[in-house]
Amino acid sequence: MKQVYFSLLVICVTLLPLRAEPNAAAPEVAVSDLVQDYQRLNWFSGTILVIKENEIATALAGGYANDETLTPITMQTRFDIGSVQKDLTAVLVLQAVDNKLLRLDDSLDKFSLGFANDLVKNITVQHLLEHRSGFADIFTAEYRLNPAAFDSIEKKLAILKNTPLLFEPGTDRRYSNYGYIVLGAILEKISGKSYWDLLQQNILVSARMTLTTEQLGQGTALATPYHFNIDAKRVAVAANEQESRSADGGGQMNVFELYGFYHQLFKAKHLLSATGLQYFRALQQDQQHWVAFGGGKGVSTAVELDLANDVWVLVLANTDRLVAEEISARVHTLFHTGKYPEIKLPATVFTWQLYQRLGEKAFKAQFDSVYKDAGYQTFAGKVITDLARELVAAGDAQGAIPLFAYLTERYPTSPEVYDGLAFGYFSAGRENEARSIFRKATALKPGFNSQFNANNYKADAKSK
Repeated sequence: MKQVYFSLLVICVTLLPLRAEPNAAAPEVAVSDLVQDYQRLNWFSGTILVIKENEIATALAGGYANDETLTPITMQTRFDIGSVQKDLTAVLVLQAVDNKLLRLDDSLDKFSLGFANDLVKNITVQHLLEHRSGFADIFTAEYRLNPAAFDSIEKKLAILKNTPLLFEPGTDRRYSNYGYIVLGAILEKISGKSYWDLLQQNILVSARMTLTTEQLGQGTALATPYHFNIDAKRVAVAANEQESRSADGGGQMNVFELYGFYHQLFKAKHLLSATGLQYFRALQQDQQHWVAFGGGKGVSTAVELDLANDVWVLVLANTDRLVAEEISARVHTLFHTGKYPEIKLPATVFTWQLYQRLGEKAFKAQFDSVYKDAGYQTFAGKVITDLARELVAAGDAQGAIPLFAYLTERYPTSPEVYDGLAFGYFSAGRENEARSIFRKATALKPGFNSQFNANNYKADAKSK
């Protein structure tokens, strides 16, 4: 790999510091304008790296790594990469296959991880890699209450050990962070090493070896995560709300290190055998355009690798609401067409502004048409649920109840919406009403468990 060098030109903007090295060509210059538009919305702070034919086309760093100290983000600032970590985990697993420590058809009963369900024994390594295991996701009510408490693979593994599968292994596909946590546990079991030691030895050393000292930025601090709230303000994410790093997500890298990983994987081909790389690429249907995204509270990462045209876009941010995906998609389009789609506020922020402007009655009457006319495509039920949950988190559970209730009008046969309304009532201290509403959820789906309350709103229950 050719060593990648860069320098930074300081550009003055009115809101936040932005540094860039654009070329004279229009797309490279336009990326700077695009980033400034997101900064004006107070939505983006992070780094953007565009590599075209092995050369830097754009390298931008904008905003603050810490709003209190006004520490500027640089190209060396490290970020939580979210679920992009799964690509690194998949490579570690396939390296183990290459080295004959694992087989793709190995089943979980081989590793004695403590699962009680007999069906789990039929889950294979391949099922886990391809999200076809039948495992649910880790976002149980208990996990939502304090995600930071689950600070090891062992603790995360315990979350669903005794939970029924969603489907028989191999018969369906459902995205599952938990499946990759199980893969992390398998890697530790067969190697006798921690997942993070394996990552360092088998991937990160190789990813970093062709970068310059300046690009590595040894000792550079991790960017503080900020939630972009419904009032379009940045709020630091509390420590107990930050998810602990694991095999499913949360590794910390700067944008050059992340680029180094994908370069060594796809171009230098130093990380996997030809067979292993072929299988890895088959994890996605589009063989010419590899994508990986990561998101969470205060986390957004996007990787879009146009392998056919050799244009790679990587975006790391310490703000959320999928801002990195929003930017990477526009940068990718910009390099292909010379223009990019209109920039809009996140759907939840837009919906809150609309609700405040119209009031409850008019909002119900006009929401669908206004939302559609504004060009939003995210499922409205999710947007309204997220908005109501944010109001609860901000201490306004009473204000969230009308929104939760509106969802029961829109989707009267869905147990999830009654769970949401019960959550609103419970959070407002109206526990009897919460239990009464939750009974509607269980009537629709016997055995239904709340995604917000670990004890299904029984006495002494806790919610998140």
